[in-house]
Amino acid sequence: MARVLARNASLGIDSSAGACVALSARASTIALSWTAEAPETTAFGEISRSRLQDGLQDYELTADMFFDAAAGNVDVTLAAIMGASTRFIFGPNGSSSGCNMYSGCVILTNYSINFGVADAATVSLTLTPRSGSLTRGTFA
Repeated sequence: MARVLARNASLGIDSSAGACVALSARASTIALSWTAEAPETTAFGEISRSRLQDGLQDYELTADMFFDAAAGNVDVTLAAIMGASTRFIFGPNGSSSGCNMYSGCVILTNYSINFGVADAATVSLTLTPRSGSLTRGTFA
């Protein structure tokens, strides 16, 4: 199995103008959490659980980045799409042809700017699904 370096990950988020902005150069952490509900069908008299497949699926992408207020970078892009529908593309091992890719239609639900006295200025963001499901494919 090939090993993946975290520094190769790519993250692009559509701006308010619809252009995909590459933000991975400023990212320090990217986490994609994908969950599926397992509905239970256990009756009162049964002593062990029965679970169904095909429950509801949900996902969330969170990231921590270094603050950058330059045009076309982190703050300008994220402030303009706060609470709005957008799209993301995440490549855990880069965005070269054939690399795995996750994408989805999301809403930026959390955008935090953090300034510490002796620390680099950072931002945190959370993307939650707006419609559709998480799509897994490969970069062309």
